Amino acid sequence: MARNKRQWKFVIFVTTVLLKVCVISLPIQQNLNYNTNTDEIDATFETTLKPKVHFENLIDVNDSIINEDNEKKLNATNSRNDTTRNVAPSPLRNNVRPGQEVRQHTIQITVDGETFTGRSLMEIQLEHNSREDAIIFHFQDLVITRVMTAILTESNLAQTPFRVRNNRLEINPRLSASSFIVVIEYTGRLNRNGLGLYAGSYDDNTYLAMNLHPTYARRVFPCIDEPNQSSTIRFTFNNIEYDNLVVNSMLEDNSQTQFRPLQGPPHLWGMVAHNLNNAYFPTPNVVLNGRPQVINQEAQASIAINHYYHALNEWTNKPYLEIILNQNERMNIIALPDTDRDWYALSTVCIWEPYVFMEINHSVKQRQLALTRIAEMMSKQWFGYVIHPENWRFQWVTSGLSTYAGYEVLKDFQDGPLDTDNALLDVNTLFVTEVIQESLLRDAYINTQALEPNEDIFDEQDIRHNVNGLLKYKAPAIMRMLRLVLGGANDDFIQLAARALLNSRSLQTVNSLNFYDAINSEWLFGGADIIDNIQDFLEAWVQTTGYPTIHVGLRQGGVLITQERFAFSPVAQRNYEIPITYTTSVDPNFGDDNIHPINVIDGTTTLDMDIDEEEGWIIFNIQAQGYYRVNYDPDLWDNLIEALEDPERRKQIHPLNRAALLDDALNLARASKIDYEIALRIALTMEHETEYAVWKAFVRNMNFLRKRLTAMVEEDEDLDQDIYLRMVRRAIVAFENEIGFEPERVTEPAMVSLTRGLVMDHACRSNYDPCIAVAVDLFYDPNNNEVVNPDIPRDLRPAVYCTMVREGDEDVRTALYERLEIEPSYYERIVILESLACSQDAGFIRTFLEETVANNSPYSAEESVRIFKAVAESSYQNARLALSFISLRTNEIRSRYGGADKLEEIILTLADNMANADLSTDFINWTGSRNNNLDDSEDFAERVATHVDENVDWDNAQLEYVYEWIDENDATTMFVSAILITLSLVITIFNN
Repeated sequence: MARNKRQWKFVIFVTTVLLKVCVISLPIQQNLNYNTNTDEIDATFETTLKPKVHFENLIDVNDSIINEDNEKKLNATNSRNDTTRNVAPSPLRNNVRPGQEVRQHTIQITVDGETFTGRSLMEIQLEHNSREDAIIFHFQDLVITRVMTAILTESNLAQTPFRVRNNRLEINPRLSASSFIVVIEYTGRLNRNGLGLYAGSYDDNTYLAMNLHPTYARRVFPCIDEPNQSSTIRFTFNNIEYDNLVVNSMLEDNSQTQFRPLQGPPHLWGMVAHNLNNAYFPTPNVVLNGRPQVINQEAQASIAINHYYHALNEWTNKPYLEIILNQNERMNIIALPDTDRDWYALSTVCIWEPYVFMEINHSVKQRQLALTRIAEMMSKQWFGYVIHPENWRFQWVTSGLSTYAGYEVLKDFQDGPLDTDNALLDVNTLFVTEVIQESLLRDAYINTQALEPNEDIFDEQDIRHNVNGLLKYKAPAIMRMLRLVLGGANDDFIQLAARALLNSRSLQTVNSLNFYDAINSEWLFGGADIIDNIQDFLEAWVQTTGYPTIHVGLRQGGVLITQERFAFSPVAQRNYEIPITYTTSVDPNFGDDNIHPINVIDGTTTLDMDIDEEEGWIIFNIQAQGYYRVNYDPDLWDNLIEALEDPERRKQIHPLNRAALLDDALNLARASKIDYEIALRIALTMEHETEYAVWKAFVRNMNFLRKRLTAMVEEDEDLDQDIYLRMVRRAIVAFENEIGFEPERVTEPAMVSLTRGLVMDHACRSNYDPCIAVAVDLFYDPNNNEVVNPDIPRDLRPAVYCTMVREGDEDVRTALYERLEIEPSYYERIVILESLACSQDAGFIRTFLEETVANNSPYSAEESVRIFKAVAESSYQNARLALSFISLRTNEIRSRYGGADKLEEIILTLADNMANADLSTDFINWTGSRNNNLDDSEDFAERVATHVDENVDWDNAQLEYVYEWIDENDATTMFVSAILITLSLVITIFNN
């Protein structure tokens, strides 16, 4: 009987295969005189696995068909989202049309309300062996109304058949030739998402802008917008009713609308037409533009811009005004009120207003964000414009260099003794904490992306995921490590390589090999000799995901070092060439003279030295400059913990290494590489800590535990509801004693203010009563207990506002909304909106989220993004509301928040806050459902869902153990904390 079943299965299998082959082999009649509706074709093959995919119509053009179909398409375009998924992959993977070169674009755009018309004239050159093929361009969300072609000159232009297929325009001239003039006429709508040609708004005003990076040129004119496709491009903008119109290049003589041509790929063009003020001139040839309503907020940005402009000219050794002939004579730095985007266009440096304008008494947190962002965005004029990637897989080179150079000029701007100048930021600390350690955390998930993908990438979603992904952190982190490997304190071979690239490949593309060659051109004549080959050294760091851990163990007469690839889930082993630095308790040296590696290990290595087994320690990775983690044998961890528990011995260890010990231990425990007992013992030594770097590592990593422990105990009333709070009570002792929740002076060191804001926010979110008492005491104006106190220290406002919204009632929200109406700073406006997201009133949160997608929303696109992210981060109950909202309103969110990349940004935040099994399951089910409306963000969401899966695995394996360990190791400072709580409450009652 079983044999008969197998025979029947074999017959059915063979029959199925034959039928499939026969069907595939059947000829499909193609008649170019008819429209082919692929929606109807697709319906025949619809499956139950996924919703039906809607392809665009395939059109053969004669006049009657064009006009009828394009009218329908324009109406459809008006009502659909700004981003449309290109569902059918191009059959030409290496290029949209190999053998086709656009020598010149002449683009004329005329704006008419919310729509625009365009006319693009192109000079096309075809290779001899492809003369018979159709001329092909990318386009998206445009309606092609007419195409004309001519051979060699415009004099014989004739209307030409074309068809639209899968976001490609295919043109079929009647005669074959090698040189064509092509004219395309088309219409489109102004986007509202900050990309392509879009209309922005602020207060009661509007502006018009064009940002084409990385693949949005196709939404403005038909083109081949791959980064290696350079041509001479000229723009004319008509019917622009604004006082100021700035583009990459200068205006033509005697014209107010036509700009001089520049050579380059389409994605590097930008334009802003505005009525913003341009009264601020930080330095000659640089103008700072902002809203007329912004008064006395430009001083800090102007000083920084002045410094950065001259510093970048010197750092790059390429003066800005000599980048290209006919460039705009001024660098226009424009504070955009409503969008936060990367801009790579020459002369239009557009930055979100909260990262530019600062009130005189601004927060240190805003200064940190703004000074960094301004430096990075100005740096893109060189790294991104002067040199740009050959293919988007090489974006890590230009992105890494721009961030690296940005931090270098920021460090130069903040150069000085931190203990005497209260305003200065510790830029080295910020780079380690905000770039290196942030990258190490993100890069630990199993499905993160390598810096350099294995193959060239062309699909729009793949480009977006790469450009906006991990490389923004990892590329500059790897470059910092490489700098230390290559030379001494006086030799920055990254800078020298950057100069070599800017000189040798100015206005050209770059790839990884160009970068390696540029380094070799300088390093071979004076660099350190601890590595043999730049490319061999970087290959593992650049072409694979993740990074290594070195394991340090004591052996007879020395230290044994081995390495292992690190990830939160099991991964295949790969060896790296790891640059090592170290110091010991015998003669501690954490200085800058010891951060340059003395050796590179690529396997097992033994170092000869004597370490006191009783209390001696050795620490690797001085100042945490290397892109790797360090694990130690249990005995060495014990010795390190004992040193950290002793306030005097603790001070011998550099703050960045204290931060790295905590950061490494908590992540090694999370990956089951060490017992959580080690990591939590190190966390408890925070009772002696006041430095920003260490507290940043604590908050970043302990938030992961806090959210999950909070969700765990709220679902089970028999558990200790204060389980995580007990960790905070123990950790916060030195901070309260030496810094406190309120500043004692009007001015204090910037890094102290930054630390206070960070710790207070974490402590209040953890329900630490002394923190809550201070928030209650500070919130209302002492002279009017119905309005918000305007004198709350700026760095404390996020914690004070959020705490009061969470603990208070509708009166608190009313007071904050009234403050919102009169708030002159857009940054402070964001602080209020994010704080409102802390409410635990489910009805209010639902309404708040709905307002972000309303047609008459009171919030800008970027404000809407920040609101959603703040809701998701505020509590696990609110994270559930955010998940429900996004699953129901995906299309509206994509449209209102700013397109697919902003949708993906909030999906990533949401995934990080799926704090229990039920939430995680719902998230995974949503991303995998048939009707999720994710479109071309689906692959991204599915990849993020694997992060959630990894976190669920951690919950199952570790969460209960972490709870029990904290429960069994009760804080020794409970009595002191109780006294402080009582005292704080008495003071609060007395003041009220």
